[in-house]
Amino acid sequence: MGALDRPETLAVDSLGLIPGVGEAVQAFDRGRASAEALEIPFPPDAIRDVAICGMGGSAIAGDLIAGVYRDRLRRPVATVRDYILPGWVGPDTLVVLCSYSGNTEETLTCSMQAMERKSLIVGITSNGKLADLGGRQGMPIIGVPPGMQPRAALLDLFTPMLVTLSRLGVLPPIDGELDDGRAALEAAVAAYGPRVGESENPAKQLATELAGAVPVIYGAEATSALAYRWKCQFNENSKVPAFWHALPEMNHNEIVGYEGLAGFHKLAHVLMLRDARQHRQVERRFDLTRRLIEERVRGVVSISGDGDTALARLLDLVLLGDYVSLYLGCLHEVDPGPVEIIEQLKRDLASSGYGRVDGEA
Repeated sequence: MGALDRPETLAVDSLGLIPGVGEAVQAFDRGRASAEALEIPFPPDAIRDVAICGMGGSAIAGDLIAGVYRDRLRRPVATVRDYILPGWVGPDTLVVLCSYSGNTEETLTCSMQAMERKSLIVGITSNGKLADLGGRQGMPIIGVPPGMQPRAALLDLFTPMLVTLSRLGVLPPIDGELDDGRAALEAAVAAYGPRVGESENPAKQLATELAGAVPVIYGAEATSALAYRWKCQFNENSKVPAFWHALPEMNHNEIVGYEGLAGFHKLAHVLMLRDARQHRQVERRFDLTRRLIEERVRGVVSISGDGDTALARLLDLVLLGDYVSLYLGCLHEVDPGPVEIIEQLKRDLASSGYGRVDGEA
């Protein structure tokens, strides 16, 4: 029996994030239903381009969608992690305001600018000032369940955003792909969940392999944003430093850094997130990069998602990364739930008078 098969190892998860991942299918279903029921007051042909505004776990949903559908997007899509909307955002821009809490100051600041520019707006939130603003201004708001850590609410944010963008013609019709994605989530929970023993559980095995390491995650094309999601999950759930980059760009700069790792080579464990439909040259680059660096680091692992569609493979890897990062936190005997340093930063910002939006005290 491995350490992760013992209940006392997982007992440090005070917020129940591990069983929460097991509710992925329910989150997917309610997100799909809420987006399909949303009344949208403008037609698809009014949209020229799309700005998805959010931070942290709320923003990554937009990155994942833009990545997995990059070759089928019917409108330009950009994620805005900032206080200021780009100059090109105007009255024919769809602005998706995504804030799990509804109180993210950067997103609220962008909402003011979007209204001033008379943009087409859809909000996704659990509550807070964004929900209040939507009620006052009559903008369509997709409600998501409150009470979760934002990073644990990814599917509650990702799924309605995905369905809404398809309804508005930014993406092609995806009903069949949604069904495949749902099946992938169901299979991932069955394969990676805590009831599956370590000897048969790839998530527990990878977490054990990463104990004491610094994860370095590389993706490409559809897995590029996914590599960033994994990095953030290791930061917040495992409470470890982690790094990410994307091929082929990594081959033009970061790979040189492996010549001078010094003591870091004993800690760096490289995870390569690959996909069955990546460009053949990207596949070659993954293979060559591995050959060049594997003797300079603690380990290199290639990981691919299961599924017939790009969405299914993405969602399989999303859940694998969630489980691995949570299990790793438990192995390190740290509670994966609280993110006290982020909360302290928010308190410091509030006490110094920053972050006030529309009269916010």
